[in-house]
Amino acid sequence: MTGNAKVGMAFVIFAAGVSFLISLAGSSLKSTVQVFFLSIADSFDVSRGSLAIATTLFAVVSAVTSSVIGHLADRIGAIPVLAIGAALNGVVLLISATATELWMFVLAYGVVGAVAVTMLSFVPLGVLAGQLFQGRNSGLFYALLTNGAAVGFMVLVPLWAHLDNTMSWNQVLFAIGVVFLVVLLPLSLVLVRLSTGRKSAETVPRVSLWSATATTFRHPQIRALVLAFVGCGSTMAFIDVHLFPHLHDHGISDSVGASAVAVLGALEIVGALAAGRLCDLGWTRATLVGAYAMRATAMVMLLFVGSPVTVIAFGAVFGVSYLATVVATTVWVNRTLPPGMRGTALGVLWAVHMLSVAATSQIGAVLADLQHSYTITIVASAVLTAAAVVLVAVQPSPDVATIGDAPTEESVQPPVEV
Repeated sequence: MTGNAKVGMAFVIFAAGVSFLISLAGSSLKSTVQVFFLSIADSFDVSRGSLAIATTLFAVVSAVTSSVIGHLADRIGAIPVLAIGAALNGVVLLISATATELWMFVLAYGVVGAVAVTMLSFVPLGVLAGQLFQGRNSGLFYALLTNGAAVGFMVLVPLWAHLDNTMSWNQVLFAIGVVFLVVLLPLSLVLVRLSTGRKSAETVPRVSLWSATATTFRHPQIRALVLAFVGCGSTMAFIDVHLFPHLHDHGISDSVGASAVAVLGALEIVGALAAGRLCDLGWTRATLVGAYAMRATAMVMLLFVGSPVTVIAFGAVFGVSYLATVVATTVWVNRTLPPGMRGTALGVLWAVHMLSVAATSQIGAVLADLQHSYTITIVASAVLTAAAVVLVAVQPSPDVATIGDAPTEESVQPPVEV
């Protein structure tokens, strides 16, 4: 290995480590509010519904800004976006921790916080994987980065639950904000400095947000991926919002549900890494088809949750597919679109995903109130993911003839006008 190659590899390793830490910490803003939700509502002396305005606004702003942030990552690079996101997260956490009125907390968390978290989300991380590797091993690299959020879910949520007994929510948020500004922001700035002047192997065209967005919906493969991702959002919303109420309706204890979620979280990491490696080996389409098939199977299993064994098995099947759909879809986008458009396309993808999450969350709750059952919601989510299997399976493979070579703008069909 030459000296330049060693320097390049050292940079990639450092970039991966810093990005992983930022991704892990980036999940803290959402997870703290989830864990401390009742404490925050009590401290402001408001109802749960009033505080929920902040979380609803968070989801809407995330959906609206995803494509804009993806486009920004295309324009200025994913690393600067991560650095800006780290700074914003720190500021938002400090403001949220010191807010004296509910409206201050809602605006800080629901608006600025949504933008900040989206800057550390799967969107810029997907762009970063493509920018650093230009196709070679980008699937495995992206899987490693996305696992930062997965590890954050497994490690930070229990930590916040433990601290809830010893510290106030204000103190926890303030402490995390300090960590962002004192530790993560300087690390991200060092990464920005090291990345400055590194010549990319790709020629990045100047593409407008409107043009990139139009291309996303005009390109048949990307359009299919976006439509398939509706199923991903719907099923993930069920896990986040309706799983425990559904299990409770069938006499399954919270401890069993927690065990299933723990299994889900552990296999989420395994599934993501396996998906990344399979994509790098040229099995992107098969990986995505398999992930959606497993997701549909897991949803059908929810119709038969009469025993703890079935619930644990559901967690295992769903867990393997949890991030596999995200990794394979992101690799597909990076191999199909030219640089300068990938971030916008990923942003559109996640905007649709968030809208699907919001719709499933709300409609599922309404149907549960009316029918005292989640059966229709479960069947609908299973049908959406089964449709995703078919939709993805009929698409031409995105893998190039020689795995590791990035697609050029001329290889993208249909032709893209810049």
